Amino acid sequence: MDQERVLAAVLLADVVGSTPLYERIGDKAALQQISDCLNAMREIAARNGGDFIHSKGDDVLSLFERPEGALTAVCQIMGRLTKGSLSVRIGLHFGAVIRTRGEVFGDVINVTARLSTTANPGEALISQSLFEALPAGSRSALRLLDKMAFKGKQEPFDVYTLWSDDGALSTQIVSGTTIINRRSAPPQHINLVIRYGDQLRSCRQNEFVTIGRSPECDIVIQRPWVSRHHATFTISNGRARLAERSSSGTFLSTGSDHEVFVRREDVLLVGSGVISPGLRSSLSDAQILHYEIISG
Repeated sequence: MDQERVLAAVLLADVVGSTPLYERIGDKAALQQISDCLNAMREIAARNGGDFIHSKGDDVLSLFERPEGALTAVCQIMGRLTKGSLSVRIGLHFGAVIRTRGEVFGDVINVTARLSTTANPGEALISQSLFEALPAGSRSALRLLDKMAFKGKQEPFDVYTLWSDDGALSTQIVSGTTIINRRSAPPQHINLVIRYGDQLRSCRQNEFVTIGRSPECDIVIQRPWVSRHHATFTISNGRARLAERSSSGTFLSTGSDHEVFVRREDVLLVGSGVISPGLRSSLSDAQILHYEIISG
């Protein structure tokens, strides 16, 4: 079996919004819109030096020899395809991959997929290694978002995103209404305290507290609807974050009646609140975790 190990930028662009589109306008019209979107992404990638690898479902995977070509493709895709009923979320990473049988394999591909999955609709998440591979002039198009922890990685790494039109970068937090401007004051020193029954765990800057069914987790929740590695609390750059990676999801509330369901995404936490893995907190079997962010 012929194999080739190459150094490349990997771009994974995923179309989101297809399910409600099928329901709203019907199969034939929705399929045409989605196909047009996928074709446009392939054309943009090819125009900037991208080598199309495959399309699985509603995504497009391409390889680039030049990292700056991959970044240009991302900018053009986001500029063209983030309006209307469909949107895209993109992961962009750089490193060594294995090419064989017309496919690509390796850890770089896996991390790219995680970046794409973590991105919000209309957002591109770009790895530190891609940022470092860019010429100095191209880096100005990117803004440091935060450090992120990914399953299977020992250390969190910096993740970047594109500058918005006004140069600001905002992140929506769990309440669904509050916006944090990342150009605000320098990061504070905070402590995140998590309580589950008689268990108490504390998390500080660049530390992690994991929850799940596995005995390896810091907080073990032995319930069948809780994933083995359900979620991770972490603090980086003075902000508390919940990285949700389960199959059943997690319900979060921040002291009001408003409860938010998240699954396989990262959310920023503020103040204090309640977290219930897999079940609504109002149900009798719900396993309730309380968190509180303490400054200083």
